[in-house]
Amino acid sequence: MKYYDVPDNCWQRIHFVRPRFKSNIENVLLYMANECCRIPKSSCEEYNKRYFNAIKMFPGNIDMADKTLHNWRTEIPALFSFYTEDKELNITETSNMAKFLHENQDLTQFLKLFLFSFQFPGGHLKPQDLKDIIYNNIRFKPAKSIIQILMAGNKILSAQKSIKEMSISAEEATYCIFNDIRFTSGKLTPYDVASTILNNRRLGIKYYNPKDPKSLSLTGKARSKGDMTRYAGDILDYMELANLLESHNGYFTLKGNELAAIKLFAEDKTFFTGYEKFYKKHNLDTSELSKVEPLWFDYVNRSMRPDLFKTDIRSLLAPDEDIDVIFDDTLAPSDSAEIEEAFETRIQHIVLSSDKTTKDIGNLGEALICGHEKMRLKVHGYEEFVRLVQIVDSPSYHPGFDIDSYEADGTEDHRYIEVKTTISKQKIQMYGFHMSPNEWRVAGTIKEHYCVYRLMLSEKDKTLIILRDPVRLYKTDQIEAEPRDGMEISFSTDSFEPTTLLSWKK
Repeated sequence: MKYYDVPDNCWQRIHFVRPRFKSNIENVLLYMANECCRIPKSSCEEYNKRYFNAIKMFPGNIDMADKTLHNWRTEIPALFSFYTEDKELNITETSNMAKFLHENQDLTQFLKLFLFSFQFPGGHLKPQDLKDIIYNNIRFKPAKSIIQILMAGNKILSAQKSIKEMSISAEEATYCIFNDIRFTSGKLTPYDVASTILNNRRLGIKYYNPKDPKSLSLTGKARSKGDMTRYAGDILDYMELANLLESHNGYFTLKGNELAAIKLFAEDKTFFTGYEKFYKKHNLDTSELSKVEPLWFDYVNRSMRPDLFKTDIRSLLAPDEDIDVIFDDTLAPSDSAEIEEAFETRIQHIVLSSDKTTKDIGNLGEALICGHEKMRLKVHGYEEFVRLVQIVDSPSYHPGFDIDSYEADGTEDHRYIEVKTTISKQKIQMYGFHMSPNEWRVAGTIKEHYCVYRLMLSEKDKTLIILRDPVRLYKTDQIEAEPRDGMEISFSTDSFEPTTLLSWKK
């Protein structure tokens, strides 16, 4: 059997923080971002105490060993920088990254931004690991490199008149990209790597060889294939969650409806240069490298730009699926072309308009719930109310709710709806949300006619949970609420069943 061999002097095993919660990463990130935003700026000791307690209260963690919880405590800030710590001033505060995810509720966009800035060298590494990276002249952005290699492979296959699409596995990425200094230092091009991968496939060359000395751990035992490929595999998985790649039987290809984002990654010229001054030094002091860490996390937090990678919900939907909401009721059912055009224009305005930022996802959720309410009234036999359902929130008018609807119970009572929407690649189970002071006040005034519609949109699932009269639910201990510029709401799905999201059709 033939194995692909990276020369010893070109081999550098790249690794980074690998969170224990990776299999549940979207839920954990959303939960921890929300929890961090509940913690005010405080002493390092006080912040750490509340932060650790939040980890312990994550579903399933209450009986977990403290050692595992402490691993979470160090892994989340190391990789995702959810808080910043100034030990000299003894102050810790929640970071822009956590605030960005909490306020935008777009995990897909968040992971794109995370991958866009993630690089080697970076402050997520320990100083000793940074020394090895710098000594080997490594300057490497994993997501950008993978995208460039897949694009180069597509060009090669196209020139060969092949109808196949370039793909990559975790093994190929490990041996041909991550652990080969020739590529991570810039000596090989994406085209070179794509050519190598395709040639290795043609020749039937394998990668993982347990007898290869480079596969041995520090104790001298052979690492498993999973252990060897876990870091490249993590990045590929993150890229799939960010909707940049899609996987088929362990092989990853570019996501066809994310061309704008993919192009932005491929042409990216940004790079954190805080470590550049160390590259020509022969005797690096790890304490000097440690001093750069705050600059790195400042750079990462500044990269949280709401104008980049805003999620178009259509990119998360299956190709044969659409959002059945008619936005212009003045059109007759026969005007199908006009209806479709109105639909497309409205969606583009909600999601893609350059003058929108944090309201993009909320506006899309409002449009979907508006359609849901119209259909709910119709199926209950109250068609006379359908045309009266309206989205009422606007930049100049904030009544404390988003949609004015009706109860459909034989009365003419209104139902006032506040929509809270989250977008993610996979289905999430963290349903907490924030209510502004005005929303909470209005909810307390309207009481049983005020409803929060908690809407979670993912590639294969749309989950809607309705909380009627949230103030009463809080007072009767059915939900939890903590004051923070309004109220931070959390609740268990054991007490609230999902409601079918209806699509409006005339």
